[in-house]
Amino acid sequence: MGQVLSEGEVDALLKGVGEGEVETETDQADNETGVTTYDLTSQEKIIAGRLPTLDIINQMFSRLFRQTFSGMLRKAVEVNAVSTDTVKFGEFLRSLPVPASLHIFRMEPLRGHGLMIVESKLVSAIVDTFFGGTNEKESTIADRDFSAIEIRMTKNVVLGALEDFEKAWKPVFEVNTNYVRSEINPQFAAIVPPTDIVLVIVFEIDLEFTSGSVTISIPYSTIEPIMPKLKANFQAETQEVDRVWIQRVREEMLTTEVEVIAQLGKAEITSEQLVQLKVGDTIMLGNDVTDPLEVTVQGMPKVKGFPGVSRGLKAIQVTEIIEREG
Repeated sequence: MGQVLSEGEVDALLKGVGEGEVETETDQADNETGVTTYDLTSQEKIIAGRLPTLDIINQMFSRLFRQTFSGMLRKAVEVNAVSTDTVKFGEFLRSLPVPASLHIFRMEPLRGHGLMIVESKLVSAIVDTFFGGTNEKESTIADRDFSAIEIRMTKNVVLGALEDFEKAWKPVFEVNTNYVRSEINPQFAAIVPPTDIVLVIVFEIDLEFTSGSVTISIPYSTIEPIMPKLKANFQAETQEVDRVWIQRVREEMLTTEVEVIAQLGKAEITSEQLVQLKVGDTIMLGNDVTDPLEVTVQGMPKVKGFPGVSRGLKAIQVTEIIEREG
């Protein structure tokens, strides 16, 4: 049978534990695991919450690019934003097939580069449709590089897409998209280190008999300076557009012509006096000759002044501005 502590010994032990005089195993374990190592150079960033303004930008781009792409192919094309995700760039690159139609671009004045990827089967569909094909039989590019015609046609589509991308961003943050170069191997399209976080936006392109995707990848570090704009409600951003509209309305109002009347005076007469008026009669206006005249603009009193002549024309010299009540 083990040794049993007396009541006094139990009280002394509890007091020692409470005051920290007696070391416990639990305290020891906490000291060993209480510090978490954090690498300040690692970009382990998660974009918390939704980006409602970015969703609006993607929808605007879908509408604009639908018109541009349909005009290029002279066929109805559907463009829809499918998803927006954040992943490490290394993982994103490993998910891309080879060959891939990769196009690097800049979004000035933002720093860094963006990446636009056109799916290989969509490249085949673009060339086939442009030269009169029907795309009824789906063709893929698996074991060969892109031909010169495919590269040139795809670049024209990407240039049109970048113009629409720039227009879609303009209401939120004005950027200039500049095409840099194209690549086939994902290893040569490293716009950021593999551990950096990128925003991946996927657009689904539906043709008559085939479909494919266009993916836009933007580094988190590129859009980080304007992240508050993307997280904000789009209504807050439209206030900036409204201020431009208000300025235009103000400019139009400043060039609008208004009626200005200088009133010599007023008098009240009866109907009998009115019918008896004849040439040479005098109507007393009730104003003293030294009193200034009231000038109205569109019927509203604005200034007071004295009549005179300027450059052979009747004129009013303003002597007082009538303050608006309230």
